[in-house]
Amino acid sequence: MGQELVVVLKALILPPGGIVLLGLLGLALSRRFLGKFLLVLALAALYLLSTPFVADQLMAGVETIPALDAGRIDDSGAGAIVLLSGGRYSDAQEYGGDTINERMMMRVRYAAWLARRSRLPIVVSGGSPEPGDEPEAELARRVLEQEFGVRVAAVETASRTTWDNAYMTRELLDGMGIRRVILVTHAMHMPRAADIFARAGVEVVPAPTRFFHRPDDGEERLSDWLPSPFALVTSYYALHEYLGRVWYRIRG
Repeated sequence: MGQELVVVLKALILPPGGIVLLGLLGLALSRRFLGKFLLVLALAALYLLSTPFVADQLMAGVETIPALDAGRIDDSGAGAIVLLSGGRYSDAQEYGGDTINERMMMRVRYAAWLARRSRLPIVVSGGSPEPGDEPEAELARRVLEQEFGVRVAAVETASRTTWDNAYMTRELLDGMGIRRVILVTHAMHMPRAADIFARAGVEVVPAPTRFFHRPDDGEERLSDWLPSPFALVTSYYALHEYLGRVWYRIRG
């Protein structure tokens, strides 16, 4: 029930849910100045969050850790690669069941590349949001071993949040005698994940993948201010990370 409540609250706060609620409140109060203001605010927020420029600026604030330098891979001093789960593709007809989704495939591919480069074992962390479903770590293990030909040394299958990932994986790593790891997750998620793993007592070499933010080349483009669904999704992901950071600071 607690996890379901978190899902509902995120849907009501983050776009487009939060914008829809703001607009509905504006409609309910439309005869007053406040209602008209809320309607304009909702439309402005929808437009701005749907523009590539604003989405990119939001991502710049969360993608603060650069890609792992090739030389540092060889001299990382890590004992394993820890791969955080990133979602499932449920009831995939073409595969005959659940498998990893496209977000998780990006992490899996990079972890496989790192494993071949560094010759380090892979540890996958991720449970299932729904009781009875196969853990996401097991789904990732199957793809890594059967499709990428990379052996997975261990899986942690009980976690449901990034906080769980860190503390439950630490217990697994302690049993393997490993204290320093290369951590693989999305670039936007890496600052929060690395911070929580450090709190859990795990030394982390960040290895972020899938960067959304592009460095500013100084060229202004009209397309940066044209709304697009991809930009709105990007804004959602960035705001999700900002919200996650605030929540973990409150949690302490």
